[in-house]
Order: sequence, then structure tokens, then C-alpha cells
Amino acid sequence: MPNLSDISRGLILMAFGMVMMSIMDAIVKHLTDSISAPQILFFRSFFGLLPLLIIAWRKGGRRAVYTRKPLVHMVRAGLAAVAFVCFTIGLREMSLANALAISFAAPFFAVCFSVLLMGERVGFHRIFALLAGFGGVVIVLQPDDGILGDGSGYFLLVAVTYALAQVIARKYRETETGLSFSFWTMTGMTILGAVSMLFYWEEMTLEIWGWAFAMGIFGGLAAYCMTEAVRAAPTVVVSPMEYTALIWGALFDWMFWQVFPEQATIIGSLVIVASGIYILWRERSYKEEIKIL
Repeated sequence: MPNLSDISRGLILMAFGMVMMSIMDAIVKHLTDSISAPQILFFRSFFGLLPLLIIAWRKGGRRAVYTRKPLVHMVRAGLAAVAFVCFTIGLREMSLANALAISFAAPFFAVCFSVLLMGERVGFHRIFALLAGFGGVVIVLQPDDGILGDGSGYFLLVAVTYALAQVIARKYRETETGLSFSFWTMTGMTILGAVSMLFYWEEMTLEIWGWAFAMGIFGGLAAYCMTEAVRAAPTVVVSPMEYTALIWGALFDWMFWQVFPEQATIIGSLVIVASGIYILWRERSYKEEIKIL
């Protein structure tokens, strides 16, 4: 049972990790006007491997990332790559706050996949939270205003692929470690990014190279902090801190693009956050969930 200091450390690390992740997302949005999504995928994943290599070295080197399920990791890497590319493409059309709000529908899709792939039972409380969460997504989408054509479909796909990757990790948690999932997912994303960007390469100025490097570093720092956070404290305790990304997303929208969150975005985000936290609380019996870093 983690003590109070471990829980505090986990919360601080997760909060700091979300700051770094939000900065990375802002840089991704900035780079979408200059280079292709596969290029962004490669640089984010390549530099994201650095903190994972450090963690692996500290935990025993090659043995720490040993896997018995290479095919599972291949599938999960593919899902993660699709999620990130869709996130990148969608950011060309949508604000950070809206994009993150829709992406946070992932826990609700995860419930559905848990039923289909793991045979889990869904009680009244989870069904209620699921419906409320989807209601929050609908509020953010504002379908009557035609926002469904403004990139939101990409973020719904992000939520679906991310959720499926999470459930796959949970399904095989008895044989695979969290570090092995994170390491091989990031390695697979790097390889997929390297291959695909050969067909979608766009010239990069020195400034763009600098932003790409910064994106990877911030993403790597976020990955390290989030990994250390779930090592220090239970996932159900630290995961709600992920929703602070909505605040940072809205702040960066205002600072860099002079975009202010609409009332529907604020209301829908609050509903999504409340529903997601409730689902996490109901699933507190799961001691470890694996994150796509």
C-alpha cells in the first residue's frame, strides 16, 4: 500500500507530465502547418524512447523489456501510431481544448472493449457514467453546428484506438510488464514513422528542426514523468490529473492562437471529466493500467 509521500510524489509527477505533454501537443499543432504527420510521428517517437531507455537500464536492461507476445506489441504499436497520426491531422482543423476533450472519450470506449474482449460485466453505475460521458462529447461536438466536419472525426478515432490499446495491455498484463508495453509501443511507432515519412517527407528549415527536437524532448519528459507517476502511486489516484491537460490546452489556445473555449466546450469537458473520474473510481480494483506514452 503506497504511503502519503508516494501518493503526493505520484500526483506531482503526473501533473508535471501533463504540462510537458500539453506543451508537446501545442508544438505538434504548430508543426502541422510545416511538415507531414508521419514526420511528426517519427520525431515524437524517436526522442520519446530516450526516457524509456533510461528506465529500462535502471530496471535491469534487456530483461526489463523482454516480451513473450511480440505480435501483441506490434498490434498495439499500430494502434498507437494511428491514434497519434489522427491526432496530428485533426489538430489542423480544431483547437487544442476541443481536441483533448473529444480524445478523453477513450475511457468510455475502453468499457465497451472490455466487455467484448475480456467478458467484463458492466453494471448500472458504469453504464450511467458511459452515457453521461458520451453526452459530454456530444455537447463539445455541437453536431447541430456542423462541427463534425472540422476534424472531430479524427479525435473520435483517437479515442477508439487509444482505448483498444489500453484494453489489450490490460488483457495481457499477466505476462507483459508496463515498461515492456511502453518500450515496444514506442519502438514500433518510431519504425512506422521512419518508414512512412519516406513517402511524405517535407523539407524542414533549421527552425522546424528545432521545434521537432523540442517536441520529442517534451514528449520524452512527459513519458518519463507519467511512467514514474504510476510506479509511485495507484493509477486510479494519479489518472484524474490527466484531465488538467484541458486547462493547459485552453490556455495555449488563448496564448498562441487567440482562440477562446466556447461555453459548450467548457460544459461538455466538465461532464467528460466527471464521468471519466467516476469510471476510474469504479475500476479501482485494477491495480495497473498501461499508458500509450
